[in-house]
Amino acid sequence: MTVRPEQLETEVLADLRVYPEGKRDDSIAGWGNSMQQQFGERPNPADIAATLIRLRNRGLVRLIKFMPDRNVWYQYTTDEQVNDRWFFYTSTFIVAITDEGRGVWDVSNGHFGFKHPP
Repeated sequence: MTVRPEQLETEVLADLRVYPEGKRDDSIAGWGNSMQQQFGERPNPADIAATLIRLRNRGLVRLIKFMPDRNVWYQYTTDEQVNDRWFFYTSTFIVAITDEGRGVWDVSNGHFGFKHPP
């Protein structure tokens, strides 16, 4: 089974809902671990990075990384060319859901289903 891109996108947005302020500071390996738990297989790290970039390009998430050598926070925006290896594969980065991201999928934290009438 291969995880489809829309499944990865939905999982990212659903995952961010359980974090305070909708922000997750983690590595690409950490994202892979949680997606493996969800899907039963580990997505390719390049697919995870591509998913995060697509969500960023659509304005659904922000991508932020701390640069310790400059002691500043860097936001990976759509109008910039950044070395993806540096951003995604060296230490952790923050994925933060935007207001637009919160509005796209009303993803609950739990399971849903039909309710039985009282």
